[in-house]
Amino acid sequence: MESTLTILERTAFLKSTEVFSSIPTEVLAQIAARGRELHFDEGDVIFREGEPNAGAYMVIEGLVEFRKGRALEGVRGSGLGFGELALGEGEPHTFSAIAAQHTHVLNISNEIFFDAMLDYPEIGVAMVRILAGRLTETAQRVHDLEGQIAHLANTLRNAGVAAPMYVSGNYPRVTPPRE
Repeated sequence: MESTLTILERTAFLKSTEVFSSIPTEVLAQIAARGRELHFDEGDVIFREGEPNAGAYMVIEGLVEFRKGRALEGVRGSGLGFGELALGEGEPHTFSAIAAQHTHVLNISNEIFFDAMLDYPEIGVAMVRILAGRLTETAQRVHDLEGQIAHLANTLRNAGVAAPMYVSGNYPRVTPPRE
């Protein structure tokens, strides 16, 4: 049987995370007591795209990959959370989460998470900071990719090769039908 943490250990783990670090220990103990510990071996699916949402997950130990179809969308390791808080309980996931190695998580239902966020706005502030950081990282990745595409289009143009429309930025105009 997989080892599980005591409520005290779960509470200490939550307190060590960015999202929950400013929350009083007594509150974290309540959240910890209501969460479910789950273990996954390498390659196990935590949830699949299209399956019903079961809340947020905090990685206690291990590594989780996120996939949309075959594309790797990201990874999360120890101390980081994942899930789709925009979804209600039971709504379908828009990506899959797969254990990249043995992974131990604490699953917290959206109801528990949102109740704690309402009682302790610091959780919401921490979430906004984390999401803003991820948005900044994503914007930088898009910027870098656009630069690479421009460089490739220029290289093609200099070699006398016509770049495809989606590479050169010349998207076809779509004219709405006349009524």
